[in-house]
Amino acid sequence: MHFLGPIRGVLPLGPDGVASLNTLQRSPFDTNAAVMISYNYTLNQQGFASDITCEYDEQSPIIFAPVPGYANMLAYNASCSDRGLATVLTDVLDYLTLNTDNTLTFWACKSIPTDGKEPAYYIYLRGRENYATIADLTCRVTSIQPAIFPVEYQSAPSIFSSKDSNTTFANTTPGLMELALAGLGAVIWEGQNIRSNLVADTVITFGVKDFQLLPDKRNETYLRLYEAMIQGIIEYEVCLVN
Repeated sequence: MHFLGPIRGVLPLGPDGVASLNTLQRSPFDTNAAVMISYNYTLNQQGFASDITCEYDEQSPIIFAPVPGYANMLAYNASCSDRGLATVLTDVLDYLTLNTDNTLTFWACKSIPTDGKEPAYYIYLRGRENYATIADLTCRVTSIQPAIFPVEYQSAPSIFSSKDSNTTFANTTPGLMELALAGLGAVIWEGQNIRSNLVADTVITFGVKDFQLLPDKRNETYLRLYEAMIQGIIEYEVCLVN
């Protein structure tokens, strides 16, 4: 199944969608799709709306520490309370990762809700050595709001795509965002190897090949790519439990 553009937390239903989740009545597509040259259909489906903005940040809360007896390992964590924020990664004391010149680290915090306002979430990335210039980021993510999106399928390229939401509900699901951020941390942690971090290298590769950016120089386009990468990971994680 191929999705063009943001998935927005949607698992597509209908012909060529996720068959095990399809609750639609039988349609003419079931028997005629195989002989049609092309066709398309659009369904309104529930996903979620959330905004993310990233900026370079020299004052990362992430701190590193050596792992006794393991010169090639690194422990890292951060204190949310030092920034007047609350903890998101409640089950994580430290991340242990490889200590290389291309290591990317992650932490997440959230604002303390006041006056009935929903919390905002903060994602911190801190790079080591070669990543230090372009991967020291703070990203702000709003709480997840359920929303309805028109999801279109086009048979010629065999792709799904979603358009802007036509309905956004007032309630939010903070617990879902916290699960997604924990999953994001796992993706970044598991993407680390002795040579590189796959998340950081994917962003750099897009920047160099598609936008002719320098791999070691800050650029606003890198921020937009990190936003798209992080949002895409969160959307994918949420669609599995939505």
